[in-house]
Amino acid sequence: MESTNLSSRRAFVLGGAAAACAVPLASARLAGGSPAPSRAAGAGAAAASEVAQWEALVGTRFLIDGALATLALVERPAADPKRPAALARFQPFTAWFEMEARLAPAGQQTYRIVDPGKRATELFLSRGNDRRGKAVLYALFN
Repeated sequence: MESTNLSSRRAFVLGGAAAACAVPLASARLAGGSPAPSRAAGAGAAAASEVAQWEALVGTRFLIDGALATLALVERPAADPKRPAALARFQPFTAWFEMEARLAPAGQQTYRIVDPGKRATELFLSRGNDRRGKAVLYALFN
């Protein structure tokens, strides 16, 4: 039992590290550029513009694991002045996708998404509550 828990924690930590690396890469691919340097490196404006790039894509269709999804909303939480400066982005945000419930993946894992420019990347997506007959998936960019 002990080794199962250790394996689970190890997998969780490794999975989190992989997701943390994938998010800046995913945003860079969506923007068509290279990943923005961290805020600690003086890129506050570049990292803050990442959310604007996603906001510009609201209403755009993506492929998530081969099924059509629409970026329905990009949500910014209130700015936190106590947010550590060493984080990759100044402004965290959540990207919300809607798709046909019968085609939607279960969530809680990494999925291949393809943006309108046919660039593929991988994002960790969670599944929220279905609404209006549509499945809701979301990606947290912290």
